[in-house]
Amino acid sequence: MRTPLIVLNLAHSIPVILLTLVPGVDGSGKTVYLSFFDAMYIVGYTATTIGFGEIPYPFSYPQRMVVLLTIYASVPAWIYALGSIIALFQEKTFTTAMKMNNFRRRVHHLGQDFIIICGYTDAGKLLIDKLNKDNLYRIIVIDKSIEKIEALQSEMYLPSIPAIVADASMTEVLKSSGIESHHCKFIVTLFDDDQLNLKISVRARILNKKLHIIARSGIKQGGENLSNIGVDHVIDAFSIISKRIDFALRSPYLFNLLSWVQGGNLHVSKSDILPKGKYIVCAKGRFGKTLQNTLDNNQIEYTYLDINKDTHEKVSSDQDFFIQAGIMEAACIIAGTNDDAINLSIIATARTLNPNIFAIVRENELEERSLFSNLKVDKIFVLDQIAALDGYNYIDRPMTFKFIDEISKQSYETFVDTLLLITKRVNKRPALIEMEIDEQQMYALSRYLTESTVTIKQLIDNPYRDGDNLEIVILGLERENGEFILLPDGNTVLRPHDHILLATTRPSLDRFQTIVNHYYELYYVIHGVEARRFKFPFRRTAKY
Repeated sequence: MRTPLIVLNLAHSIPVILLTLVPGVDGSGKTVYLSFFDAMYIVGYTATTIGFGEIPYPFSYPQRMVVLLTIYASVPAWIYALGSIIALFQEKTFTTAMKMNNFRRRVHHLGQDFIIICGYTDAGKLLIDKLNKDNLYRIIVIDKSIEKIEALQSEMYLPSIPAIVADASMTEVLKSSGIESHHCKFIVTLFDDDQLNLKISVRARILNKKLHIIARSGIKQGGENLSNIGVDHVIDAFSIISKRIDFALRSPYLFNLLSWVQGGNLHVSKSDILPKGKYIVCAKGRFGKTLQNTLDNNQIEYTYLDINKDTHEKVSSDQDFFIQAGIMEAACIIAGTNDDAINLSIIATARTLNPNIFAIVRENELEERSLFSNLKVDKIFVLDQIAALDGYNYIDRPMTFKFIDEISKQSYETFVDTLLLITKRVNKRPALIEMEIDEQQMYALSRYLTESTVTIKQLIDNPYRDGDNLEIVILGLERENGEFILLPDGNTVLRPHDHILLATTRPSLDRFQTIVNHYYELYYVIHGVEARRFKFPFRRTAKY
């Protein structure tokens, strides 16, 4: 815009100077000169083709010559300048720069903790939906695809989500996204490309040492590399699926607890009980090997098929191919290729030959869910859904990982007792909440614990002396020193800065939060009598 602005300024300034120098004539015939302001005023309405007339007196011929010069010089100058401006706004580089500046301003003015999500994939959308409901963090999104960013903006999230079309592996893009800010708590990279996730993670760790990094990986080496550079949590959907199958083979109750933690419910159905017998594994690569290891560890007989290679080498029909693999005697088939169309074909053929076979499917695209459901598949493992829920758990309730690790080491009876305890005291689809005993989440309790002791049962067992227990089960308690207590009993003494993982209902959670955040409520629950004002253990006014 430099040249158009110079031309436009010259087209205005030269006539202004000339009008102040060229003499005119007043009504009495005396020679007069226009002031600088009058000259600017005349050039202003002449150059814009408005034309108010000749002031303060009729112009002399020399003045009219200057006005003619103004007309023929300024009109082309305006056309040139306006054309340049319009062309500039159509220039991709300029519009990109404008969007980036606007994005930077929005990020700078957030003023609260936020999460950067790299990649508006199906997994990214599911994660955003979960986080947006909690409203604990603001969200920022980066993706190279303009179509995906437009799709994000069309969702009309509240609060709004700053998003930019850019390469998330670029250092300047990450800086513009606020990665160096103390408000930036997490960065999540969910691309299907392991190398891209690695690049983003490396730059993120360099730019912010305290940042929590969550990255998705689909290959063994990718996960190892991510861990080596300091990624806090690697999302490995293949390992998660294998763990689910392993838990299901060990106990349907253990599998059910894992499924609930990752978004399911606590109802043990027929499809949660994996059959004993021969398995046919149709998968390849790392996922196939992971499944083989799981079946070997559980002493399950299986036939492994690299479906793409084997089908290219066969000479008979699809049905003959599966018959040779032992489909008629098999108890279960796992369709785990990276192509949903092939997985659909595998299940359809298997069900034709053996209608009673137990079918497990890996679903790569969310759009195919209805097709798999029509085939009455027993178990569907959706990669994007698994990845999103795993990332969400790490952000919102990281104690779930310790809970699953510890509960999986227990006996079969413990699995059953734990599930029955939760379903009887709460329900079959309880909310899973993690809280810390501090002044932000449990104001009154954290203060009270500095002078007195409180046990778990005092807070949740018949707290109001009306015979009703809160619908709460404490699944785990983590001390400030890292000690983890699985399923602590009611006599466990709480301490400041303890983290607790609980299963509950929304009404009971609301009552529990009222108790732990209001001094009078807490005092009555613990002592059974109303508190007097002078018995406050602290001077600061409690929350109400």
